[in-house]
Amino acid sequence: MKREEGAAILIVDNDPELAKVLALRLSHAGHFCVTANSAAQALSEWQQRSFDIVVSDLNMPGGDGIALAEALQRSEIVPIIFITGFREDFKRRLRRTEDVTVLEKPFDPQKLIELIDATLVGREAGGGKDGGKGSSSRRGGGAK
Repeated sequence: MKREEGAAILIVDNDPELAKVLALRLSHAGHFCVTANSAAQALSEWQQRSFDIVVSDLNMPGGDGIALAEALQRSEIVPIIFITGFREDFKRRLRRTEDVTVLEKPFDPQKLIELIDATLVGREAGGGKDGGKGSSSRRGGGAK
């Protein structure tokens, strides 16, 4: 099911080219995308803007995707889609992380779009932690 308006998506990958390609593809699908090339940069973007969903690599230097998810979810439970070729390396830790989905590399970008749309529609229908209402209380101020 396609949403009426696009989602705000934070894309995190230490490969800047992959992040750019994903942002372009998701933008063409009607979403607003911001890219970050590290967990630290992602946390900075998170503090400046509100996002509906996060798409992140799992295996990144300087802070893996699970550590990033845990940091983000201390302020709000947000759906996270991990893209990785290293799922087995993170299997035990993934079980303890809320509201995540894993898409293994290589993947069809259309599959990612469908997964994003399904995740967001599920949250709007009440499938998310906040009953699909969203939360603006996680950070002070609004988008910059």
